[in-house]
Amino acid sequence: MYLARFGNVDSGTGNGYELTVVSAVVVGGVVFTGGSGSVYGAALGALLLTSINSVLPALGVSSVWVLAINGILLILAIAVDRVVALRVASALKKRNARHG
Repeated sequence: MYLARFGNVDSGTGNGYELTVVSAVVVGGVVFTGGSGSVYGAALGALLLTSINSVLPALGVSSVWVLAINGILLILAIAVDRVVALRVASALKKRNARHG
């Protein structure tokens, strides 16, 4: 997309976008450890973080705080993913104990 928009790319083109990209994908529902997720969820997460990264500076929020908010969203998404995974594992363990 960058190439289509600007017409050229160099080796340092994506520097500084790592946290934003990982945050967008994880907030969109892709499992942090890999293995499952959807393109639609990743696109929704990217749309959400793009909106946040556009609106906050327009409101006068410092770029340091925008990065901090991205990091907080990433940590929250990982925590929610972990809690859900633990609950699913517990429910499966209980179900297998009853039927096993």
